[in-house]
Amino acid sequence: MSDVAAMRAFNREMAQVVGATITVELKNGKEYTGTLVGIDQDTLSIVLSEVIPSEGEEIPKIFIYGDSITSFAVAEKEVSLEGLAKELEKQFPPGGVRYFPDTGVIVVMNKIRITPEGVDGVGPLYERVVQVAEPWLRDRGLLE
Repeated sequence: MSDVAAMRAFNREMAQVVGATITVELKNGKEYTGTLVGIDQDTLSIVLSEVIPSEGEEIPKIFIYGDSITSFAVAEKEVSLEGLAKELEKQFPPGGVRYFPDTGVIVVMNKIRITPEGVDGVGPLYERVVQVAEPWLRDRGLLE
């Protein structure tokens, strides 16, 4: 695999983890578990929300500089569809994909509805969404 292909594969894997619950271990020994909401692919700095530190009270949001991270791992199967919404936003016009985190639903072009159980809709737009959504859902064990 070439360096460019390897970098693309790495970035694709990182993007798929957005929305998942991860556990981060820092060089100072501290550990945080939370929802990955953002990542800087150049520095590997991350943003976590709903953070539970190894010690102390829950933190609403934390920004962690990439250089201080020794490792992070997906703590559980991803159930948030935020990562899928980001993938779909690349395929459709701005504003065409709306993600509702409270209900865990994605709506594409006000016609196609996506839940962890699958894609609802009909027609050519449905077929386009299914090409992106079903492999993404299957990779995360949400579809068989």
